[in-house]
Amino acid sequence: MSDITDPTEPEAFEDEIELVEVGIEAPEADAAEQHLEIFPHGDEPLAIDETTEADPADAADQHRVVDLDDEEYRG
Repeated sequence: MSDITDPTEPEAFEDEIELVEVGIEAPEADAAEQHLEIFPHGDEPLAIDETTEADPADAADQHRVVDLDDEEYRG
């Protein structure tokens, strides 16, 4: 048996699926948005060297990746 996961097998990702109960009256889009991760995986690790004069908190804020969503009206 190999260690490679076959993506065509339904059991392959059984442990990764997290079932969440949603209320009957809850809109699907709202329920899905509420269960998104707080910290997306899009941010890159921050590398601050000793020559950087910026405050570490400011540097981290400037380094954040902000994704545009459907409600973004500025272009």
